[in-house]
Amino acid sequence: MKKNLLKHITGAMVIVTFLSGCNSAQLILDSDDEVGTEGSVENTSEDEYGRALDNSIEEVSKDDEDVITDESTTESSEDESEDDSNETSSNKSTEELSDYDSAEMMDGNSLSQDELDEFELFLDQKDNYGFTQASFKDAEHIDWGYVLAYGAGIANCEYSQDAVDAYLEAGDYDSVEYDLIALSGDDVRAFVESKTGITDFDVSSVSGFIYVEEYDILFSQVSDAYDKDVFCQEGVRNGDLIQVVIHTGCQTNNRRITLQETGDSDNPYRFVSNRELWEENAVKIIDAPIYQNSGTVTCAVISTSNGLSVEIIDDNEVTCVAYLGFRKSEDVDIKQYGDVKEIEFWDVDSDGLGDMVAILSDGDSSIALLCMGYVNEWDEGYAVSEVKVTDWLGENVDDMTADNVIGYILDHQDEFKDL
Repeated sequence: MKKNLLKHITGAMVIVTFLSGCNSAQLILDSDDEVGTEGSVENTSEDEYGRALDNSIEEVSKDDEDVITDESTTESSEDESEDDSNETSSNKSTEELSDYDSAEMMDGNSLSQDELDEFELFLDQKDNYGFTQASFKDAEHIDWGYVLAYGAGIANCEYSQDAVDAYLEAGDYDSVEYDLIALSGDDVRAFVESKTGITDFDVSSVSGFIYVEEYDILFSQVSDAYDKDVFCQEGVRNGDLIQVVIHTGCQTNNRRITLQETGDSDNPYRFVSNRELWEENAVKIIDAPIYQNSGTVTCAVISTSNGLSVEIIDDNEVTCVAYLGFRKSEDVDIKQYGDVKEIEFWDVDSDGLGDMVAILSDGDSSIALLCMGYVNEWDEGYAVSEVKVTDWLGENVDDMTADNVIGYILDHQDEFKDL
């Protein structure tokens, strides 16, 4: 399942491609392309879908509008808190109340442990578990490839061998090698509407599946086992909106799921948003510049027992993790450098892929780590260059700043390539 993100920056065009399977992203820089207007969108391929951002990776949330509420009938003092919560819900939109961009929980009444246990069971169901796995700021931004990856509890439809042959031909497969998932278009449309309220859903847009239009069937193959591991840690209720903070065993950061009650016992909740709470584990947040450009990339510095790492954030979602350490080094104890002073991006080797420079400090001295962007058949992301590159930069760059490091590399390309 891939997502493409296009971001235009003054003086350069930056394309960030997400490979969700490994939770990574790669900046692709092309300074020769014309700069699009703010918020413009291009498609990078027919088979992948894109999203556009403005000049900064992290969107700035709009200030809430002043809301004028009608006076309500005075109730007893014991019920005032609950009444105020319901009044707020009735006078603010779902988007205002849930406030996706905020890392805080919405105002409301705390859920009891019994209620948290019930939501844990709800989110662990096969038809709901996929909604916990990837961020979406509203239903229109759900990656349905995650939700439907294992069928989401939808029974396989009847299909003919002709339909399977059409699927194999469309996917350029020789045969079916794993468990085949075959979901009818009607079943998927009904599922999407029940879970989000979206009607007339475009079934062909589901990532990770091949849609055979002639038979109105989505096909995919899976080999991994379905694993349920959602843990609800806290939650609040405000009117018909519920927010719960969850953790899943396969992910590092907590997530905040927002649900809306439907009043239908057979389908009690619709999914509103899923916000990754990446700020919780960050020891530092850096708006990293792009060399000689006005754009920035939001980076969260994470400290672990294995050293420092950098999470690259787009629209409050971790899209890539760069681990700041050498594979082999007898000369540099990278763990002694416990602070990331700076991060900056640019394509230092002119291969069309963005690279990252991180300046680390131990309080007395600083070193530069060059993380080279890469894309291969299985993965894409950033890999730290060998220690000899760090040594070379340390010997030649007097004022160890990211800007100076990038400038030196660009001015000494022959030496750099020899390394």
